[in-house]
Amino acid sequence: MIKLRLDVDYAYPSRNKSLICTALKIHPKKGYLENSKIIAKMVNETQQEIVAYWFFTPLTLPDQEMMNLINSKRHEIALHIAVNPYKELEALEKLTNRKLRYYTIHGTERVLGRIIWRRKLGQARVPVPENFPLQNFWDFPTFSLDRVCYNKSTEESLKMTQENITENKVIHVHPDWLFRKGKFNHRGPYFEVLKTILDAK
Repeated sequence: MIKLRLDVDYAYPSRNKSLICTALKIHPKKGYLENSKIIAKMVNETQQEIVAYWFFTPLTLPDQEMMNLINSKRHEIALHIAVNPYKELEALEKLTNRKLRYYTIHGTERVLGRIIWRRKLGQARVPVPENFPLQNFWDFPTFSLDRVCYNKSTEESLKMTQENITENKVIHVHPDWLFRKGKFNHRGPYFEVLKTILDAK
């Protein structure tokens, strides 16, 4: 069983476009969730046993096309908390008509990110109340594939990923780094590794 966790931090393949749209709280249709949709199609087409856990923020909510792609037992919708845990939970459950089970927190290590997401400048992560009804997905052992792909070759990354799948660890990625290597974020392109793991076309 492959367990794939996807933190959908930003909606567009272009980093600059994503940052601008996030700051302005707009979401043009062109290119919206483009990389997420590519991955969803790969998950749907694979012969491997897999569950993909999609963690959406308030600014990366699934549109109808995305909902159609993740409308099967292979996909589970979850919450990627940005600012307000309860408000965001209510909105995502209402939009998707799903009862959520898991959450993660969108980290903003840099000041620019905190400004864009309208957080306090000293607040890298939003505090989550102790009685919050969802389980933290970090409770499960996790392997960050896009971090490994930043400075490892495809062959090395593939081998490490296969080993971690065998150990029943969650494979963690961000769709915005599917094809790109970060300049400031130490994350790299993982398409070839994911394609091989899923035996995708």
